[in-house]
Amino acid sequence: MKRLLSLGLLVFCCLAQSGVQVAGQQPATPAPPKPLPKGVMQQKLESCQKLLEALSLNDLPKAADCAQDLIILSQKAEWKVVATPRYKELSNEFRAAAEQVVNQSKAKNADGAALGYLDISMLCFKCHKHMREVRMASR
Repeated sequence: MKRLLSLGLLVFCCLAQSGVQVAGQQPATPAPPKPLPKGVMQQKLESCQKLLEALSLNDLPKAADCAQDLIILSQKAEWKVVATPRYKELSNEFRAAAEQVVNQSKAKNADGAALGYLDISMLCFKCHKHMREVRMASR
């Protein structure tokens, strides 16, 4: 009986912690705001995730499509965040790496496409580092 009571108390505490309303209680916080329209970087992240999935499943036609989407995204005006020579260079290298994925996927070279994906990932890290450095310098 004591064990059952302890289990009931534990379940009640877990439900209370998870935000389940107890009868008569008002929610502690208002509903979260609606999400903003997806920005180009959010779209890039989603396309990169889809590209990784396609490569993991050896779906090379889908990988080529995802990489092509990345090239198109990188040509949008919203992509051009800062006007530094390094940012332009990194953007060009990003497009070249995505083009490598397209070409290698069409040639049915999964390893070559995977290497292109790794280049894309490293270029994302390099670019985001550059952006942090630019922001720090402008303060």
